[in-house]
Amino acid sequence: MSRGQTRKGRTRAERALLAIPAAKPLLRAVDHGPEVRLDPALVGAAGDRWVEPFLDANRAHLDRLGVQARVDTRGGLGVSLQPGPRIGAVPLLSPSTRRVAAGLLVAPRFHWSALGAVLGSTGFSTEPALGGAPLVPGSAREVPPWLLASPVLRRIEGLLEHRKRGFVERSEHRASPRGRVDWSAWARRDVPAGRWTQLPCHFPDPDDDPHLMATVRWTLGRLDDELTPLGHTGPARLLRSRVADLLARIGPGLQRRPAPWDGPPGAGWLAEALQAMGWVAEERGLGGAKSLDGLSWDLAVDELWECWVDGFLADLAPRCGMVAIRRGQTRRRLNWHTPTASMLSLIPDAGLRGPDRMVWVDAKYKAHLQLIGSKGWAGLSPSTRDAHRADLHQALAYASLESVGQVDSVLAYPQLASDAWREPGIATVSAGRRRVRLLLAGLPFGFRSEDHRQQTLTAWRELLAA
Repeated sequence: MSRGQTRKGRTRAERALLAIPAAKPLLRAVDHGPEVRLDPALVGAAGDRWVEPFLDANRAHLDRLGVQARVDTRGGLGVSLQPGPRIGAVPLLSPSTRRVAAGLLVAPRFHWSALGAVLGSTGFSTEPALGGAPLVPGSAREVPPWLLASPVLRRIEGLLEHRKRGFVERSEHRASPRGRVDWSAWARRDVPAGRWTQLPCHFPDPDDDPHLMATVRWTLGRLDDELTPLGHTGPARLLRSRVADLLARIGPGLQRRPAPWDGPPGAGWLAEALQAMGWVAEERGLGGAKSLDGLSWDLAVDELWECWVDGFLADLAPRCGMVAIRRGQTRRRLNWHTPTASMLSLIPDAGLRGPDRMVWVDAKYKAHLQLIGSKGWAGLSPSTRDAHRADLHQALAYASLESVGQVDSVLAYPQLASDAWREPGIATVSAGRRRVRLLLAGLPFGFRSEDHRQQTLTAWRELLAA
């Protein structure tokens, strides 16, 4: 009988399992999704005076993800957390000790694969912000590696763009003297071997820090290893291409595992790159998933949605015989003539311009289109109606920015796969001789295939041609 099967061995194994501390809980939610309830036991609290200290301790973390907190007394005193338009992971601190007691992960409601398709199509123009808080319990294995690899690559790219070469001591045999010649070694080893013209020289040469470049090579190789199993996905292919470009820039050489970085944040390109490479070495959801605790991070999905819609309009424009107005190119100043003033300008997201025609498209990462289609206007909550009413007024304000005969103002909402059949909402507004249309249209959050992309472009072309 083996040792592990004896009674003493089983008792020893049971004691070892009991000695392992229980993992800290991870609370999961989705952006714009239902509320999640946080009970006091989750953060090590008790009684009825823990809510205010908890909110004070975690206000910055909840604000980072745009999470709204309210007191919930159903089934006992607790806190309900309402996710907003941001995704990410943050720690939850105990109200008494101010130490990490749990974690909160807000995942994308369109799933990680759709998020990856959008990030890959936009070239990771919108990236998550990493760090700035303690590690999040249990989050390292919840996040795909391609999401957090992009900021690391960006920091390494910034390091290489702003690197300053120093002098490195080199040793080599040369036919002509350079620097310091080791004559004793020449007489002892080279002369007896007949290498009269080979002089052992030691000289300073301008080059990159070899130790720094070794850590960069190790980090890039580790990221490539983690992204290789996901090579069939768009974001992984894009990131692996960036890794290959960086490896070609620094060339072959030694590799060295980077040490953890505890320097001050924001201390320049070098400090940021060292910190990111330390994350990979620690395997905090970057370049490995052996650890349960991951980095804190956040990503504004509403900004990513605006970039996605902007790229879609650039593809749509030539099919409609129009010119795309890219995101951020239009700004119309409001000229206030009184000391009392408020908003200074109107900034539409993107648009299309044609002969005597203008199409403004305002990207809204909200569920208004689905809610209106399923519940109707009367079935919406007062807060949803107020938010949608403000969006409509904003879209109609954009319609006044161009003096052309026909203006379309479109509110573009993310479209669920089950809502592909839903017809857009179209309304007309009388504006003298001008024709102003208001459209509520859906756009998929990422394309499943090239056929899906072509079908969506055709549907939008027909919609705008009507």
